[in-house]
Amino acid sequence: MIHDREYFYKYIPAETALKILQTRTLKYSSPALFNDPFDTQTRMDFDFKVSELIEAFSEEQYKMMHGPEEPVGDESNELFRDIKKVWHVAKQSKRKMPKDFWRQQIKSHNEETVRMCTGYLEEMNNWWYRLSKASRVLCLAEDQENLLMWAHYAKDHTGIVIKLKCLPELDTPLIAARKVNYSGKPPVIAELNDYVKYLTGQSSGLFDYRAIFYELFLTKSTHWRYEQEWRVFIPPFDMANPTINTDEKGNEILFDLNSFFPQEIHSIYFGCKISAPDRGDIMECLNKKDMRHVKKYNCIRSDREYKLEFEEVLF
Repeated sequence: MIHDREYFYKYIPAETALKILQTRTLKYSSPALFNDPFDTQTRMDFDFKVSELIEAFSEEQYKMMHGPEEPVGDESNELFRDIKKVWHVAKQSKRKMPKDFWRQQIKSHNEETVRMCTGYLEEMNNWWYRLSKASRVLCLAEDQENLLMWAHYAKDHTGIVIKLKCLPELDTPLIAARKVNYSGKPPVIAELNDYVKYLTGQSSGLFDYRAIFYELFLTKSTHWRYEQEWRVFIPPFDMANPTINTDEKGNEILFDLNSFFPQEIHSIYFGCKISAPDRGDIMECLNKKDMRHVKKYNCIRSDREYKLEFEEVLF
């Protein structure tokens, strides 16, 4: 397991709950179906403009060539090797190349480097677009007491919450759930200083694609902090060349229904406004032989606080 949690919770409308219990499947969706258009659907990008990169790139090279210490970096980087050679020449001659002259000499080279980076960024975004569409995500919550979650995802308290148990011995997907982070800004591939050091060969470990993948999938706006969300991912088989499946009519398939073990369902919490027919249909499913272990609770509005109280159903 990559976490220490024993349970997760799923807020759902009653009609969705009935489908889950009848089919023994949970819906894993592509991020393209998320209700937040900023969630995993934003572009991969840097935190700077191209004009800022050209200026900083030129300045860093000049600083490396005429600094007091010999540059240290990736010897396999051709630009770094050239800068190091210039540093040795400058050190021996004890003369600095005029900065304006240097900028003019390197201008076309730096502009070409920036064009290549821009093209690479577009390739990355094309890959990210296909990867996010082809991936599948199950969204979960930390508890069953969140009034906003009941209102937003359990259809105004007329639905239910399913308490799901992590079962490491069965290697179930829940054991790989990851916690969502909340931020005021979307993640970036790199900040200006880090990217310049990468281009000049002073660092070589900038692009950790696995880290970028999870950071983009696991970051949402602080507006959503109340959800206390966790996510289970099912990436496409070939992450380098993700394929978006289509049906016989050519429509994109953006979700999968994945089966679960009956014992993964630990408890059911009935919303305080659930209808009698919906409650009856769900209870009928829970009376099946492989679901009789599931505990059942009624949600009751507290008279003194803005909170729910839970009463176990014993019959």
